Amino acid sequence: MSAMRSYAPNWGSVAALGFALLGGTAAHANETVTLKMVGAWAPEVSPYAAVGHKFKDLVNELSGGKIVVQYMGAEDVLPPFDQPEALVNGVFDIWYGAPNYWAGIVPGGYVTELSKFQVADKGPGSDLYDFMVKMYGNHGVRYLGHAAGDPGVGSHFLIAQKEIAGLDDLAGMKLRVPPLTRYFVQSAKAESITLPPSEIFLAMDRGTVNGFTWPIADGFANYGWQSVSKYLIEQPMYRSGVGLDMNLDKWNSLSPENQEVVLKAVAGTQEWTRGWFAEKQTEQLAKMKEGGMTQLELPADKKEAWTHLAQESLWTYLQGVMPAEEFAEAEKLLERQK
Repeated sequence: MSAMRSYAPNWGSVAALGFALLGGTAAHANETVTLKMVGAWAPEVSPYAAVGHKFKDLVNELSGGKIVVQYMGAEDVLPPFDQPEALVNGVFDIWYGAPNYWAGIVPGGYVTELSKFQVADKGPGSDLYDFMVKMYGNHGVRYLGHAAGDPGVGSHFLIAQKEIAGLDDLAGMKLRVPPLTRYFVQSAKAESITLPPSEIFLAMDRGTVNGFTWPIADGFANYGWQSVSKYLIEQPMYRSGVGLDMNLDKWNSLSPENQEVVLKAVAGTQEWTRGWFAEKQTEQLAKMKEGGMTQLELPADKKEAWTHLAQESLWTYLQGVMPAEEFAEAEKLLERQK
């Protein structure tokens, strides 16, 4: 998902989670390894939660019962934006959520949103994957993977209340955005407005905003937005998808055999999500069309300019927050085209 509400931490749940973690670890020290998983979204809140749960099931299956990933909850356990820090501190072991939720801890942690490769981080064993592992490792996290659809599938798109033929048409528009697409919108001379998903319907209906960005595969029609939205601009911006991460100390405590199982589950999840995102996007597009929305395809030359601005606006931002050497390596591995 692309934005979250604000919450007050449920410290009782946090304490209970900590006790459960300690108890579970001791109980299975000589037998099964139990790993506690928390997600940014519960399955009933976001379809994207299915990715985290697919990973969980694959670990359990591939380990033959030697590793048990136990789902502890989502925002009912901890506010989503507090979860990355809690993972670093070992409150739980495994996390799933949007890669850009790590921006406050790992500034370049969502650079694979810019990836043009079939698998966003090219999968375990690749140079790009190893680069991401090192980047997160510097902050006490074991990067596991970025599971997304094929390029252009499951991505962030723009929804607008007027026909858009190119970037010039965005100037002066009021667009609801998450942090990820803010730089693109501002570079296009539109006004970026921050709203939680729960307020998008009313904002579109009343004209408070003229459009918004969203990864449409993530339950677009579940919110009823198709009834207050007119146009989908069929030009993808960023990869979206789901990040998988693990507490570094917990990862290091696993045997090499168990680490290999986890990495196989990552690769299996990344393979599975390619078809899954395509299926979900197709479902949502059909519902959007049924709701009266029109899909607009940009002219070829306008597509190129749209994609270039999306890429370069985020690259420019990341250059200002990532260490210079790390940024240069990211440019090389992701084959940035200026």
